[in-house]
Amino acid sequence: MKTDFGNWLEGEIEQREWNTTTLARKAGVNPGNLSRVMSGHRNAGVDMCQAIAKALGYPVETVFRQAGLLPQATGGEAAITQLVEIAQNLTEAEREELLAYALWRYHRQEE
Repeated sequence: MKTDFGNWLEGEIEQREWNTTTLARKAGVNPGNLSRVMSGHRNAGVDMCQAIAKALGYPVETVFRQAGLLPQATGGEAAITQLVEIAQNLTEAEREELLAYALWRYHRQEE
């Protein structure tokens, strides 16, 4: 009875070529508790979601939404969340380049 959150975590683990134990270690959570969350036998709490977000490099809100602790983002809010996730995984130089482009686009609209 795997939950949507469990499926999402499984996909994140596979994408990184990790296993459940690796995620548990990187998040600093009990592997058994993580397995129970992934299988749907236990809900992920705030502390576990924060630890998972840090381990995966995602904003806490992203993991909270996946775990059902926050409502799903809609429309523009979802796009902004995705942009933040992307930016967090870029190098500092790439983030500066992205910001320069965003500022250029913003100022271009004012003309």
